[in-house]
Amino acid sequence: MKLLKFSLSILMVAFLISSCNESRPIIYQKEYSQEEKLTLAESLSNGAGTDLYYQGAVGERMIIWEGLEHNPQGAWGWREIGVPYLKRGFAHEAHKYYSKAIEYDPEEWLGYKAYCWLYFYRDYETAIQELDRFDAFTPDFVDYPQATSVDFMRGVAYLRLDQLDKALEYLEKHMKDEKKNTGAEYIEPKDYLMLGVAWYKKEEYSKALEVIDEGLLHNNSTADLYYYRALVSSKLKREKEATQYLDKAEFYIANGGKNIRPYVEEFYAVYQQDVEKLRKEIEFLN
Repeated sequence: MKLLKFSLSILMVAFLISSCNESRPIIYQKEYSQEEKLTLAESLSNGAGTDLYYQGAVGERMIIWEGLEHNPQGAWGWREIGVPYLKRGFAHEAHKYYSKAIEYDPEEWLGYKAYCWLYFYRDYETAIQELDRFDAFTPDFVDYPQATSVDFMRGVAYLRLDQLDKALEYLEKHMKDEKKNTGAEYIEPKDYLMLGVAWYKKEEYSKALEVIDEGLLHNNSTADLYYYRALVSSKLKREKEATQYLDKAEFYIANGGKNIRPYVEEFYAVYQQDVEKLRKEIEFLN
């Protein structure tokens, strides 16, 4: 009996040694070729479960970081790592990762970074510089990073800098392209608003009225357009008309008809306090 047990032990040890010498299953692979690394990184970015998590969640970031380990030049991953920082107000951290994305794929991500300079950093000079660089990649057509045209963003940046001639140049170009490609009825209220504000600041009130009225024709539930319509009317000494438009602005502010942007305040946003202030100014004039 002892001999039998000993023989079985010998056989078991031999089997284990033999098993260890066999090649491991692919799941245990530790070394990958460059081609395999790129394929693996791509699969981690697309379909490996990032869509199952909220953006910025630990699980999502673990998957992205693993993809970047296999492909450190994966621009999408660097940008995606930076997005949650941007949305939560840690702009300096977002800048670090967005810059890595631009380093590896400037044609794809430079426009997105310019968008951030404009809306999140409020750095208008840098936004213009980056938009000019980005636009140079495709001189034959207008790019739309973050679903916003480079011409519109340049126009807004120049508007914020009070360089009104340049602002009007780009905003007018943007509106012309939009009307040609999509139709005036599909243009967003903010597009009409920015152009109207530019003409208002230029003190070209008839031009401002023309733009704002066209915007209201297609977007008649937007408080911002009604407010600036009232503002222009007050400049033209049309106090009764201004009051009527203020009433509409106040109604739509109370009912959610405002020009807003996620995470940051929209440019030339209108609030109840603005309506009350202008109403008092009009009453004082009367």
